[in-house]
Amino acid sequence: MKLVLKSAMTCALAFTLYACSKPVELSVSDKGVGPVTVETPFDPEAVAKLLPSLTVEAAVSAALQPGEHTIRVSDGDKILMELYPAGDGKMVETVLVLDASIKDNNDIHIGSTFAEAVPDGDTSECNVGRGEKDGRIYCGQPGNVHIIYEFQSAQPATDGAMPDAAALATWTVTAMLWDGSEPRP
Repeated sequence: MKLVLKSAMTCALAFTLYACSKPVELSVSDKGVGPVTVETPFDPEAVAKLLPSLTVEAAVSAALQPGEHTIRVSDGDKILMELYPAGDGKMVETVLVLDASIKDNNDIHIGSTFAEAVPDGDTSECNVGRGEKDGRIYCGQPGNVHIIYEFQSAQPATDGAMPDAAALATWTVTAMLWDGSEPRP
């Protein structure tokens, strides 16, 4: 009887270890990226608990003001995403997806084309990047106020003008942003 109990406990422990070490499926939805939402504290330890199989660390991002911090999530050498805080610094508000392995609810990922991401070619939800972002186009996911695609091409937009849908068709997603802030009216 002791042997059976010992074997059962060993199997249960092995299953628990396997379940805890199994990679978290990350995808972008209206609510967040994987288990990361606006309810997630902007704290590397809290994020690491949600993503136990990944490396989570505090970092400084070039996209922020000097000295402002982000939380970087990596899988080995591969940076998957960066998390940015809400204005008060307490909770996660924005996630910048940087790896093609993370897809949104429409199966769009880094490397997808404009034609795939915005199949109707409607650019009314798109903006031309300015300053450091010059030559890039930013479009909201059709029907979603929380997901934004960054598109680039070998032939960037000229003079800050929005290319037509035919020209944009082959531009590719180079980053995806989930913004959990309240939608603008």
